[in-house]
Amino acid sequence: MMFPRMATASGKVVAAKAGENRFSFTSDAQAKATPCKVSSEDSGGACTVLELRALPRSGPFLHVHHREDEWYYVLYGEFIFRAGGQEFNLSTGGSIWLPRGIPHVWANTATTGGTLILMCQPGGFEKFFDETGKVPMSKKSPETMKELMAKYGIEMLGPPIFASSWIEQH
Repeated sequence: MMFPRMATASGKVVAAKAGENRFSFTSDAQAKATPCKVSSEDSGGACTVLELRALPRSGPFLHVHHREDEWYYVLYGEFIFRAGGQEFNLSTGGSIWLPRGIPHVWANTATTGGTLILMCQPGGFEKFFDETGKVPMSKKSPETMKELMAKYGIEMLGPPIFASSWIEQH
């Protein structure tokens, strides 16, 4: 049986060592919270891969992406994902595919930190996290987050699962 010819790769070979970032975040705190392992530049625009360090009992607002598909892999911890009218409890080694256009929310349900690997396609999502890290704590509010999310094609639809901790995570 013949296999179809593969498309020519548009990216380049890159490696990210432990603790290394492939994107120069403006904020050191953001660089530590969401290290970029494959940048949009690295992948020729195909994807972005981030390591998300989730604080205990925290996660994003309920939202929907209009530009990106997302794949999450639980590297460490206990997480709940609500998407497409379903609820998924995922622990270390679990993963979930979230196509664009499907409202979703997730949270680290543990009382200790957790870590997710997030792959977004197409690439460029590292710029959203970079801009999030530039917002001073004194300016962080649901309204500020809603405006920032909209700038990146994300629509905020509701509160996070654990509403009290969102400001620390973002």
